[in-house]
Amino acid sequence: MKNAHQEHIGLNQNIIFDNVITNEGGGYHPLHGVFIAPQYGYYVLSSAAFTFGNGEINTAMGHNGNIIAYIYGHGDNGRHDQGSQTVVTWLDVGDEKAVQNKNYTGTSIFGYLYSSFSGYLL
Repeated sequence: MKNAHQEHIGLNQNIIFDNVITNEGGGYHPLHGVFIAPQYGYYVLSSAAFTFGNGEINTAMGHNGNIIAYIYGHGDNGRHDQGSQTVVTWLDVGDEKAVQNKNYTGTSIFGYLYSSFSGYLL
């Protein structure tokens, strides 16, 4: 989850989910916004990103640097918007997953627990 807003995010910069509720196995690294698989298997990964009013976001879930799903939101008329994705994917030990800003420099992601990243081993 994101407590803090993250503003002026550069291209390909990781989104930091700073409120870690559960981290069994220690795979999520909140200082870098990266999940590193502690064991191999199928994982369910989900993320949501919330815009500021009139804001636009285009983020992506990445696997070892390759995009596997985009998350898009476009608020207008003073409103916020939220995009989300859920994927099921195979991860080997040490594979990395991150949610990154794509396509727009200076993007801002709303915090206050409206944006999130979660995953679990099946």
